[in-house]
Amino acid sequence: MDRSVEVLIGMAAMVIAGSAAYAVYRWQQRRRVHRIKGWVKEYLSNRYGELPASLRIDCSDDRLWPVLVDFIGPRSGVRHRLQFICDGTHSTFALLSDKKEDG
Repeated sequence: MDRSVEVLIGMAAMVIAGSAAYAVYRWQQRRRVHRIKGWVKEYLSNRYGELPASLRIDCSDDRLWPVLVDFIGPRSGVRHRLQFICDGTHSTFALLSDKKEDG
């Protein structure tokens, strides 16, 4: 009987450790997304002099997936669709493409 209690305690400890590791992973991913969104907003503010009002930023947890940005230019009224690569540290963030569409 003592052996089964030890096994149950061990399994419970593994579940708790796994849950804690997953929680830390998710927290790191949310922090990364928040950091990337801040960087994109800063980039656009510097580029256009102000932050576009219709800004939409889609950032995945996957480091290999590009960050997709969509907005209407504050002065021109032209729709912009940008892609950024943000696979590592802040210094690796870069613009991949900038497509402009009229109306």
